[in-house]
Amino acid sequence: MPYKIYGYIVLILFLTAGYLFPQVDEPKVNQPSDQKHFFVDPLFFYVKDSAKARMDVYLQMPYTKLQPKKNQNTNNFDFNIDYTIDLHDSNDISAVYKSYTETISITEEQQKNMEDMSAYRIKQFYVKPGRYTLYTTLRDKNLSTEYKNETKVTVPDFSAGTVDISSLMFLSDYKVDDKGKKNITPVISNNLGDVQKIFVFFEIYNNTDNTVPVSVSYKISDEKSTVMKDGSFSYMLQPGTNQKIERIPELDLYSGVYKFELYSSAYPESYAFKNIEFRWSDIPFSLKDLNLAIDQMVYIATNDEIAFIKKASSQAEKERRFWKFWKDKDPTPSKKGNKTMNEYYRRINIATMRYSNYNKPGWKSDMGMVFVIYGEPSEIDRHPFESDTRPYENWIYYDLNQYFTFVDYTGFGDYTLITPIYDKRFRL
Repeated sequence: MPYKIYGYIVLILFLTAGYLFPQVDEPKVNQPSDQKHFFVDPLFFYVKDSAKARMDVYLQMPYTKLQPKKNQNTNNFDFNIDYTIDLHDSNDISAVYKSYTETISITEEQQKNMEDMSAYRIKQFYVKPGRYTLYTTLRDKNLSTEYKNETKVTVPDFSAGTVDISSLMFLSDYKVDDKGKKNITPVISNNLGDVQKIFVFFEIYNNTDNTVPVSVSYKISDEKSTVMKDGSFSYMLQPGTNQKIERIPELDLYSGVYKFELYSSAYPESYAFKNIEFRWSDIPFSLKDLNLAIDQMVYIATNDEIAFIKKASSQAEKERRFWKFWKDKDPTPSKKGNKTMNEYYRRINIATMRYSNYNKPGWKSDMGMVFVIYGEPSEIDRHPFESDTRPYENWIYYDLNQYFTFVDYTGFGDYTLITPIYDKRFRL
């Protein structure tokens, strides 16, 4: 059931009695979400009077991770892709294999503003309960490059217990229109860091002929099993399928991987979980240590601004203050990615690689400072082996009318700036 949706996805689901989601054993996330070239979320649905469940594989393919190619006939930009879905059982025997070839076209205007655009696809299969490994492959034919995803999944037998809970889908939006149709925006990447409102969709199955009262609890735990948030819901379950969409209160979480669990103490078989990430999607990949990143703001933030961020009462609050500082400096806040932030930390990384020495990391050196503030010099006049002077360099910025001189007093490459900076520091 293919979808072509530009911008962000809003799926209009008619949430019939057969809609249910899977119990998914998801692998540990080893990289930020924005480094993945596509996202996969396998969902499973109860099929009444059948030994199999329906598996819907949700795919999200961000356009910024694909290479567009200009179509001379249409003047559009084409993404030429192949993708395969390969499900193996516990004996490594393929239970499902399907490949697809597509050309996705966008206009020239869309190509200029595709930061938040993705292609979304839903593919449907029927599988028996059991443990599987889902191998998904995406091939960008314009680049001749292939990307792979491997996900461990468990397809449960929902008819085995008295009361059972489907697996979970997180939503960033949920509305009901005038005709009663439910409009939901699923978070296929399971990264909730950028989500303003968090909803969770699930189903509860009452396999009796009577109405059953039940209390369902949830908890969110970090990688050390510390419970960060918990709560509960109470329901009167009608026989059969009971669909629920619940709003989760604001999460006071810091960046990392968490486990969301949903369960009923009265019915041990009624348990579901999902691993979630909490990261901001536009964070530079090289930015891994928040405390170090705050220290490195010294060339663009005042001492008071840095102190305010560091004095936050919690790690989550520290992250919020950090991001608030950078969002206030974002020249294009309506678009994905912060150009000022990305450029600043790009310069920090280059300065670290170029100018580090035995005494200090490169971004703390005088050369690193000037490079971070002003960027690449127009010209560098080097004098490393003058007989009557110490080694020195002149950095010239013609467009800024700036001239800096550095002298190596130690002989170990630790150059000191001897030209004062009179103008404003924040050239970015």
